[in-house]
Amino acid sequence: MEIKKSYLKCEVSEGMFSNEKGVSFKDIKGRDIPGFWPNDCIKNGLLEVRVFEVGKENSLIFGPFTDGGGYGFFQGRGFYVSNDLIELSD
Repeated sequence: MEIKKSYLKCEVSEGMFSNEKGVSFKDIKGRDIPGFWPNDCIKNGLLEVRVFEVGKENSLIFGPFTDGGGYGFFQGRGFYVSNDLIELSD
């Protein structure tokens, strides 16, 4: 399986520390999914993600792979999101 590096449109806020940001998006069930990620994983309101499954309308995404601890989404690791929220990289 090829894992594609892509970007997720999300709300971005200040993190607890200067080297991180808070992010939030809605999954396909309408649940708000918040989390914290390092600044270098977020650019212009887009969070770097990995897409594991691409469907016709929805895709399964996971957050960035990071070496540091303490980062992630609060409700789990992988989420199905609308493809409208994803920008695929080349």
